[in-house]
Amino acid sequence: MRRSLEELCAKVAAETEASLVAIAEFHSPSKGVRWTYADHPLNERYKRMSVIYGRGVAGRVLQTGTSFRCENVENLPLPLREYPIVLSEKIRAFIAIPIANPSLFGAVLFIGYRASHALPDKDLCDGLSLYFQTYFQEREAVE
Repeated sequence: MRRSLEELCAKVAAETEASLVAIAEFHSPSKGVRWTYADHPLNERYKRMSVIYGRGVAGRVLQTGTSFRCENVENLPLPLREYPIVLSEKIRAFIAIPIANPSLFGAVLFIGYRASHALPDKDLCDGLSLYFQTYFQEREAVE
C-alpha cells in the first residue's frame, strides 16, 4: 500500500518528536530548491521559499549529498538569514537528510525542533531516508 507524503511526515514527526518535518525538492525549471511539504509549520512561508542549489539547508545537503546536523542554530557557519526555513520556523536544532534516488535529482528530509532537543541518531535517520526513497520511487513510477 502506498503511503502519502503527509502520512510519512506525520510518522517521522511522531517517531522523532519533531516540531517540524519538511521535504525540499530540486525544482528543475527554476534550477532551485523548494520546500514542497511541511508537517506542523508555523506559517505558509515555506511554500514561497526557493534557494539556489548549494545555499540554505536543503541546497547544501543536495550539493554535498551528506546530512547537515545542527544541535544549536547559534553555531551555524553562516548568519541565520542564510537559512530561511530555520529563521521562518523558529528552529533551534535540526537535521537535514538527503533522500537519494537514481532518477530524481534530489530531495531533503528536514527534521527540526523549536526547543533544545537531542537529534535522532544516524541509524534512525538512515531508516527514515529509506521510507522517503521508496515514496519518491513509487511517485515517479506513477507519473
